[in-house]
Amino acid sequence: MKIKRVSALILLWIMVFFSSFSNSAEFETQLTNTTDIVIQDTAIWRKINTVPDSFPVSLETLKHLYQASTPIKTSLVNQSGTYVARLKLNNQAALPANWFVRINANFVDQGLGFWESEQYLNTAVINFSQHGDNNTPVLMHTQAFELPLSQQESGDLWLYINAEHFALPLSVDITNSASFYHKQFITNTVTLFSIATMLTLATIALILYVKTRLIVTLACSAYIGLHGLGWAAASGLIDDIFNIQTINTSYLGIVIFPFAIASASQFTKLLFNFDSLHKRLEKIFNGLSIVCLIIGFILPLLSFSIAFTISHIIALIWVPLAIVIGIKMLASNDFRAKYYLLGNLMYGLSMLYYILSHSDVLTGQRHAELIVMLALTGDCFCILLSLAAWLQQKKQDYSRTYYQARIDPLTHIGNRYALSEALAKVDDNYIITFIDYDGMKLVNDEIGHNQGDALLRYGAKTMTNALDSKGEVFRTGGDEFVWLLNAQLFSDMPSAVEDIGRMMMYCQSAMQSKWPHSGISYGIAHARESSNQSECLALADARMYQHKRSKNTPPLAENVNG
Repeated sequence: MKIKRVSALILLWIMVFFSSFSNSAEFETQLTNTTDIVIQDTAIWRKINTVPDSFPVSLETLKHLYQASTPIKTSLVNQSGTYVARLKLNNQAALPANWFVRINANFVDQGLGFWESEQYLNTAVINFSQHGDNNTPVLMHTQAFELPLSQQESGDLWLYINAEHFALPLSVDITNSASFYHKQFITNTVTLFSIATMLTLATIALILYVKTRLIVTLACSAYIGLHGLGWAAASGLIDDIFNIQTINTSYLGIVIFPFAIASASQFTKLLFNFDSLHKRLEKIFNGLSIVCLIIGFILPLLSFSIAFTISHIIALIWVPLAIVIGIKMLASNDFRAKYYLLGNLMYGLSMLYYILSHSDVLTGQRHAELIVMLALTGDCFCILLSLAAWLQQKKQDYSRTYYQARIDPLTHIGNRYALSEALAKVDDNYIITFIDYDGMKLVNDEIGHNQGDALLRYGAKTMTNALDSKGEVFRTGGDEFVWLLNAQLFSDMPSAVEDIGRMMMYCQSAMQSKWPHSGISYGIAHARESSNQSECLALADARMYQHKRSKNTPPLAENVNG
């Protein structure tokens, strides 16, 4: 008899338990004007093993699915599938109020909410799917919907959600409208600022590529731009702007990421000149780029959970590698590395926090995406600064090479190559004067080659000052110089010859005051005396030799007397 009584009590307890379990919500809260509730995912969700054939589902179907499922006692981080929840809400506000229900999920394929009021017969249906959230405000990094409740209204909020991957704990926030709009304004502002900045910087780098045709600028543009596009997709911005119904664009951020790292790898290789200075590192970064490109094309064929994991593994490889390269290059006094290292340190620390927030190590972390985006924006600024430093160095190298190729190192005036360039640009109204020093061998033999060099430098400076703005002086070799003059600055050819002769006498007197044995022989030719620049130069050269021979030949009377 005692056993029967105990059995009856146990049976009654089981019936009461299951009756209360099936007729009450797993979570119940009172909503007040200051309510800001965070409901952890381990408290409310039930997994549905048999997904309905059609969407949206009805409330009756949702209730049936709820009754047939069991509660989940672990966090849904890095899980996938379909889940339902039932929340008991009671509006204690003195007046009707609008509440916002935020489901903290980056990726939502199907999301449905039902408000079943205890006071009113109508049932509100809310679709917050990624493909059907047309009636919700612009949201980034989350899905939410508005729930207007009358004074003292209570009831059950039914939630249905399906996604290929839940990157964060699937918690639910219930906040008043003021708190919701404040938080969402910050989220949207930071997201839009970061994406707009990254795309702007990428555009600047692309413009530099159009102007310079340097591959490093294109790699920089792809590096920054693909990160910006990836976050535009992952945040939901692309979906909010274009309302694409065929695919869930928020998944594209993970698919784009390997291509961004492939571009980053090429940019790093080109930035630090691995192709010429570090052949081993060049092979490593080329290999990484190829692997990332292959992975990028394969990811759309895989399940999103696997793609999500692979992209995070790439991030775990890339971030330490970039930081190590930055430190290595900085240790070798590469000035570009300071920007590169600073940017990747910011990005690396934020990515570490982001990855940990998407794992069981750190749960319940908020604003991980915003922290990464701000850090990435700073990284993009630093990357562009490193590119600017690279371009500045290249400009300096080019200027130095250009100078060395066209400037005579002894006299610091234009050389034969510079003369050829100048002749190629002149019109048909120019004068060439070919000059050869006299007495150079005597100066070198008697007082030394140092004095011979000093004579060349002094003569070049003297001739440059004498010409002033009438033309340019070029050293074409040894003790040979060429003047290229603008014939329009002279009234006619005879006056030009006379003026040039006076300038020659001035230069010769200045040189002989320091080196008495020196002198100048010269020949003058006008462009109209020849068909091209080469012939004009040859004519001036021939006349210079005539002048030199005339000074070396003794007068006829002296020959007779001799």
